[in-house]
Amino acid sequence: MNAALRKIGALSVKDAKDVFRNPAIAVCALMPIGFMLLYRYVMLANIASQEHAIVDSFLLGTAPCFTVGMVSAMTIIYALSEEKEKHTLRTLMLANVSGSQVMAAKVLVSLVVIALVDLVCFLVIGLDVSLVVPYLAIAIVGSASTVLFSLVLGLVSRDMVSSGVYALPVLVIALLPMFGMFSDGFRMVASYSPCGGMYDLLGLLYEGRLFTPDAIMPLVSMFAWIVICAVAFVLAFKKLGKDN
Repeated sequence: MNAALRKIGALSVKDAKDVFRNPAIAVCALMPIGFMLLYRYVMLANIASQEHAIVDSFLLGTAPCFTVGMVSAMTIIYALSEEKEKHTLRTLMLANVSGSQVMAAKVLVSLVVIALVDLVCFLVIGLDVSLVVPYLAIAIVGSASTVLFSLVLGLVSRDMVSSGVYALPVLVIALLPMFGMFSDGFRMVASYSPCGGMYDLLGLLYEGRLFTPDAIMPLVSMFAWIVICAVAFVLAFKKLGKDN
């Protein structure tokens, strides 16, 4: 058990260094922060003061969706594809590292990066610091389904070229809740997407209604997607979790 944890720790350190060493991954991880800065200061400069609350609520829900889409696409799908193409995974397997340990390290690093980016986004938005703990809790748990889905696509992807194709669905799914404002029908569909429950819960958090019956359906949706994506990952890992 201790040996396995040490291996996961060593792999996590390697993956964390790759986030900073690889310009593509680093830029994608920083993009949500840049967009929050742009949205906050451009949008707020062009709307009436009474509408600031609407923008703040939108940004609070959008930041984690944008973050998990960008980070998962790069730190998981792109990184796994790169390791496959450069035969890094094969080298790790020969060094007595199991596939499950590689996956665990990817999940750990991705969630840590997501949490850090979400925290910076929260500070950029400039809301009451009393909301930061529930905000991060919802953001991390709500991101789990997209991270697991990204692992499935990372296992399917064979090289860095194909990773770009597989990253697109992750971005689209993660950003769906952002476009719910365009129509009630689209908002209903977006609410039941993998990030929809997280987005709705953060809206309730901003309104002070997180601990009300209104939060039940978003919670059910969020955890249902985690279970679905976890099952999909287990099935994909059993079939594709070996380096060929």
